[in-house]
Amino acid sequence: MDKNKFRQLMDGYLNGSLSAEGLERLQRWYDSFGESEAGVRGLESEQDAQQLGEELHTRIQQVVGPISPGTVAESQRVSWWRMVAAAAVLVVILSGMVWWTVQRHDDETAAQIVAAQSIFREVKTGVRQIKKLTLPDGSVIHINANSTVRIPEQHGRTREVILDEGEAYFEVARDTLRPFEVQTPVGLRVEVLGTAFNVKAYDALDDVTVAVNRGKVRVSDTARVLGELTQNQLITYRKSDGQTVLDRLGTAAANDWIHGVSHLEKAAFDELALAMYNLYGVRLKSNDPRTVRHRYNLNLHADRSLEETMEVICSIHNTSYRRTDDEITIYF
Repeated sequence: MDKNKFRQLMDGYLNGSLSAEGLERLQRWYDSFGESEAGVRGLESEQDAQQLGEELHTRIQQVVGPISPGTVAESQRVSWWRMVAAAAVLVVILSGMVWWTVQRHDDETAAQIVAAQSIFREVKTGVRQIKKLTLPDGSVIHINANSTVRIPEQHGRTREVILDEGEAYFEVARDTLRPFEVQTPVGLRVEVLGTAFNVKAYDALDDVTVAVNRGKVRVSDTARVLGELTQNQLITYRKSDGQTVLDRLGTAAANDWIHGVSHLEKAAFDELALAMYNLYGVRLKSNDPRTVRHRYNLNLHADRSLEETMEVICSIHNTSYRRTDDEITIYF
């Protein structure tokens, strides 16, 4: 493009009289700088943008010619700067169009990811019901009775599972790039890379417990890390004040309930009552203070009848029981 034609095109662009054909020629002149796969070159980094500006300045000088102080009339100097400004405006417009297109695509992609992560698959269990889920990454979740678990349709940087209510046992497939995370309603969070562990977080209980069968997990609340558990360790989190107790598992495995055995070790009456409800769908109450204050060490078996289990419970304090519909009351 010669000097005179370039000036005509730039003047026309500045005063708004440039024809569609002229604008197309100006566009082709700019396009001669080349593009990257992402669009107009210069959007990738500040260094690229600076390089593009220097190249643009050089190309304008090649067309208009160098300007030396004292040898160019003031009107020519002003015209030259107008052309530089026009070229700069053109770069901004073209770059802005490409940036807007790329940014809109990125925003739409991000919005789609957020929307997918906001859609959950909810799995619930009822009385005497245990479910097993296999996730796309190969991890397995066993869900105990009367529990609710939510799983995002699409995971982000972490593989997140929300335990809204109840108890679940997790066998996590190892993935060092995407940690596995379980969240509970009280803000307790369990993070792992690859392990097998149990989380118990029923609304009816005062505590949340996390027990590890193998591997290692980190347990946190909303403010701090509560502890890192390894094989056969257990942490108990008190909902009322956030106090924790770290202990070791007994002889029973944390996931024996999957096989129909509920181990109660120094369990309060509300935990016994919950186990009875999960196994038999009955609500256990007591009028006997000894029964309410007692700490239970029992194994409840799903293959035993309700009557057989109640006989074992009542034998502890030589009490009796009566049943009214789905409610059982222990009395002395």
